[in-house]
Parts: sequence; structure tokens; C-alpha cells
Amino acid sequence: MLTLKESTLVLAKIRVHHGNAAITDLEARTFHEELRADMTLGEALEAVKRLYADNSTGRWCGSGDVNAMVRRMRNESKPSEAQIARECEARGLSADEAWMYRRQRMLGNGPEQAQQQALTMRNPLELPAAQPKSRSTARRFAGAQKLGAASLGSILRGA
Repeated sequence: MLTLKESTLVLAKIRVHHGNAAITDLEARTFHEELRADMTLGEALEAVKRLYADNSTGRWCGSGDVNAMVRRMRNESKPSEAQIARECEARGLSADEAWMYRRQRMLGNGPEQAQQQALTMRNPLELPAAQPKSRSTARRFAGAQKLGAASLGSILRGA
């Protein structure tokens, strides 16, 4: 999701902490390739900010550090299982709806959006009812048009 220009901005923010060293084209492209594909600029800048706010060793922040911090920030924003259970109970969801609601919440959807999707989506584990097939034993016997139309002898000889 980040463009090369945006990832270079993130790299420049990192370099500010280490004397504003010049960024080469190769460094910018390499840094861009190593960042998570689904990361936003806001997440990346916030990750760098948090990493340097807690950096007491003076260690440089790399692309792996930014990726790990973004993953941690996303996981922190997800509700706990206990919180989701309380939300399901407050909304009066059935067991199947609660399962779908929980799934939507863990994917990062808000409570209202998760509830709407849980109530309108078909349960992927639910199978449609089987349609009964009409069966006739008359077709099994050679030459029989109706059940009982053939003699018992011809039925036994044909089998």
C-alpha cells in the first residue's frame, strides 16, 4: 500500500535520528521492498515514533523493526476474547451469529459492522438441505414398465 515515495519518507524519518545521512536510490528501494505490503503511511510513521521513543540503546530502526511494531499495534487494537463474548451477549446473538461476529471482529471490523455482517451473512459451515431424489424400483428390472408388470420368473432370470 505504501508507495516508494512514502516509504522513503519513513526512511528519512529514521535517518533524522542518526544525523540525516543521505538516502541512496538503492537504500530507498530496498527499504520499500522489505516493508509489509498492507502497511499504511500513518502506521509506519507511528511505528518509527514508538520505536525511537523507547530506544535507549541508540540502535538503528530497520524495516523488520517497523514491520514488527505495525503488527504489534494492529494486535493491540483487536479486542480480547472476553470483550467479544461480552459484546455478543449484550447484542443477544445466537451461537452461529456469535461465531460470525467473533470472526469479523478478529479481522479488524468494528462492532457495528461485525454485527451487520454476522446477521446478514450465511454461515459458511452450514450445508444446504439435501433434495430427495425420486426413486423407482421398476427401472431396475429389464423390460418392466410398471412395478409388478413383469413375472417373478422373468425378474429372477434377468438378474
